[in-house]
Amino acid sequence: MKELYTIGHSTYEIDDFILLLKKNHIDTIVDVRSTPYSKFASQYNRETLKQYLNKHNICYIFMGDLLGARYEDSNLLNNGKVNFKKVQETISFQNGIQRLDKGIAKGYNISLMCSEKEAFDCHRFGLISEYIDKKLNDVHIKHIYPDKVLSHKDLENQLLKKYDKHIDYLGLETDRNPLEQAYAFRNEDIAYNAITKEGDD
Repeated sequence: MKELYTIGHSTYEIDDFILLLKKNHIDTIVDVRSTPYSKFASQYNRETLKQYLNKHNICYIFMGDLLGARYEDSNLLNNGKVNFKKVQETISFQNGIQRLDKGIAKGYNISLMCSEKEAFDCHRFGLISEYIDKKLNDVHIKHIYPDKVLSHKDLENQLLKKYDKHIDYLGLETDRNPLEQAYAFRNEDIAYNAITKEGDD
C-alpha cells in the first residue's frame, strides 16, 4: 500500500522539525499553506525553509495554490466560510491531488505540511486527507506528531466522537452518513472566513 504523511510545523525549532521528517523517512515536503509564511516562526518562511530542507536532501514543493484552504471566491463559500466540498470539485484541487498521486507512485515519501500542529484542526485532514482517503483507496495516510504517528482512521474516530451529539444517525434530516456529517461540522468549525479573514490557511 502507498503511504502519504502530513505534518504541521507549529513553532518547532527547525532542527527538531528536520529530525521528525528523517525519523519518518520523509524525502519530500509538499507545502499546502495558502500563504507560505509564518508570523511566529520565520524559519518556516518559504525561501528559508526550502534552503534548510535542501541541505538535508529533502525536496520542497509549494502547492498551496492548488491545495490551500484560503479562498475569496463566493462560489466556494457558505456564509463567508470556505466549503471544503466545493473546493474538492475544483479543477485546481483535483490537479493537485493528481500530482500528489503521481509523486507517491514514483516512490517519493511525501508529507503534506501546513502550520497547525494538530492535524485535526487543519485542512490537511478535513479537506485534503478526507478526499484522498475516499478517492485513492490504495493510499494510507499517516499524521506525524512529535511523539507519535496517528493513522487517518484514528483521527476519523476522534471526529465522530467530537460531533457524536450532533450527528443524525437515523438519517431523518440528511442523506449523508455519520462520517460525512462529522466532516461537515469540522469544516464549519475550522474553515477560513473570507469576511473576517480568520480560520485555517
